[in-house]
Amino acid sequence: MKRFILIMIIILPLVSCEDFLKEVPKDRLSEANFYSSKEDAIASLNAIYVPIRENFRTLYLLMLDIQADYAHGRGSTRPLGEYEGFDQTNIDRAATMWLRFYQSIRNANISIENISKMEISESDKSTLIAEARFMRAMCYYHLVRNFGGVPLYLTTVTDETERKSVNEVYQAIIDDLQAGENNLPNSPTQYGKPSKWSAKSLLAEVYLTIGEWTLAKNKAKEVIDSGEFSLIEVSSPNDFNSIFGPNLNGTSEEIFYFKYNHQNGWSWPMNLLWSDTPWGPFGNYVIYSLPSPFFDNWNDDDLRKQWNVFTEYINRFTGQLETLPASTPILCSKFRDPDAPSREGFDNDYPVLRYADVLLIYAEAAVMADNAVSTTALEYLNQIKRRGYGYPSKVASPVDFPSDGWTVESFRDTVLLERAYELYMEGDRWFDLKRSGKLKEIILTNTGKIVKDKHLLWPIPQQEINTNPKINQENQNPGY
Repeated sequence: MKRFILIMIIILPLVSCEDFLKEVPKDRLSEANFYSSKEDAIASLNAIYVPIRENFRTLYLLMLDIQADYAHGRGSTRPLGEYEGFDQTNIDRAATMWLRFYQSIRNANISIENISKMEISESDKSTLIAEARFMRAMCYYHLVRNFGGVPLYLTTVTDETERKSVNEVYQAIIDDLQAGENNLPNSPTQYGKPSKWSAKSLLAEVYLTIGEWTLAKNKAKEVIDSGEFSLIEVSSPNDFNSIFGPNLNGTSEEIFYFKYNHQNGWSWPMNLLWSDTPWGPFGNYVIYSLPSPFFDNWNDDDLRKQWNVFTEYINRFTGQLETLPASTPILCSKFRDPDAPSREGFDNDYPVLRYADVLLIYAEAAVMADNAVSTTALEYLNQIKRRGYGYPSKVASPVDFPSDGWTVESFRDTVLLERAYELYMEGDRWFDLKRSGKLKEIILTNTGKIVKDKHLLWPIPQQEINTNPKINQENQNPGY
């Protein structure tokens, strides 16, 4: 553990030829004596996860889902949900997200360069480097969608610190994920680590985001046809605890999750829940919802709505049925852990990529690529809806979408809405609305609020502008 902590907090210097003449201390860690075994390499990879996991612990998800059309924020998060722009508090938070993503990128670059020089098998070397590249790709994927073009660091030393174009950043992401799909193992080496299917799934999502419909469709189909994953069947709302509950590992739906536990836990559920409910002992309901067309149109028979959303609850102290206050009338109960020992001690995991997402990626990408609604695309969309209503996912049901009467646009709109129901409060909706080109329209319909162009990107941190000689105030995103 001490070795793991040290590798996270030191920046290892590069070794020159002259350094080989120097004696390497045996009683302390250095670049020269740390990367000596496969276990050392794995420890260096673990350091990549620490900053990005901290982002996803709660704050980053708050900043994303509060901007969705189904949510509002209390306190300091309120300006985001009201689309008022970033005040100083949220500018500082965005800067923290930027810093942590780049810390993980830095750690990935250190690992890649040092592992490539290690005397271990070429197979192990390729696998370990592919894991680092997968994580680097994920960091850049979140950076580019929030900030637009960003500096692209693919080595530990570079003079190219200017903002790269969005296309350049996406190409680097694709290159890293292609290395991942070719070199990562078929199954993760441990829970919370990526496999080649994680890389293929994320690659499918990236292609979907940039409008490469055929590539997205084909990559999602590879994951589906692998037979490695399946939807977890449900017949009652409580069965969703087998998908989102605490202490779950390696379910049939899990493709890549950030893992948390009671000792090093997730605090996202705390920001959703009311503290008196039986679903978690801690809750500060920072994020809440108001009645809107979004919820009016969400069928009450949908078990996902019954599981995810609540307006009343049994008070865990009094046993009495109580109604949420008028100021926060709708809250989310998707992630429940009644045994959480602390505010940041929820044992649920963050589902970065799950099989349901891949089915929906295929359905959307296929209709856009084919310019028609195929039987396969409709079937995958129906599988998601059937499961949501408690029917067997692969058997025709009374809730199936019709087989005809579609246009490309109407089918895509339906997929986007089904994604909202399925991936509710998982941090996807804001990104889905942005890439669809319908963000302003849908948010106006569901909230009555106007989103300005300046709200679509986050501000480049002032610290970056002050210290990076190739980025100045003129390079800032519009409106900041």
